[in-house]
Amino acid sequence: MKLHIIRHAEAVDQSSTLPDDYRYLTCRGRTRFRRVAESLKKCGIDPELIVSSPLVRAVQTAEIMAETIRFSGEVTILPLLAGGFQFPHFKEYLEEIAHVRELVVVGHEPDIGRMVGELLDHSPCSIKKGGVVSLKIKLQLQEETIARFLWMVTGGGKLITDHDTALARLTGSQEQPTEE
Repeated sequence: MKLHIIRHAEAVDQSSTLPDDYRYLTCRGRTRFRRVAESLKKCGIDPELIVSSPLVRAVQTAEIMAETIRFSGEVTILPLLAGGFQFPHFKEYLEEIAHVRELVVVGHEPDIGRMVGELLDHSPCSIKKGGVVSLKIKLQLQEETIARFLWMVTGGGKLITDHDTALARLTGSQEQPTEE
């Protein structure tokens, strides 16, 4: 299965009048994520399923993705992605949909970064807002899931295909350009 893990795009700050669950994308966040989605479209992304956290900013990000790549289905809300999940719980979900050949997941930090770190056997990882990590995974019941890095798209839409460069960005082990 191809698994595209996306952190929601830039959202407005939480405030006393706007609870975290209702934070929505900023104009800048929507604009930048459209560039990310265009980069993914050029990579030939063709998911059978797009799942999103139920939080507004994640749903909006997933909808931009679906619209940009002309996804024919509906975005599926997966409450598990709302926050605080552990990879073994998400793996159970993946096993339920093992027939899906390509999946987009839109969620939040630190959960999705932790998941990428576990899959690549390199923790801790962190995905910048609007960033995407694409992996090829092989689910193995009762065993570790095997993952292979395919590419990464930064929150600014830059495609990174080199595994080491991507890992350095995900782990913060190199100076990040101002693009992020």
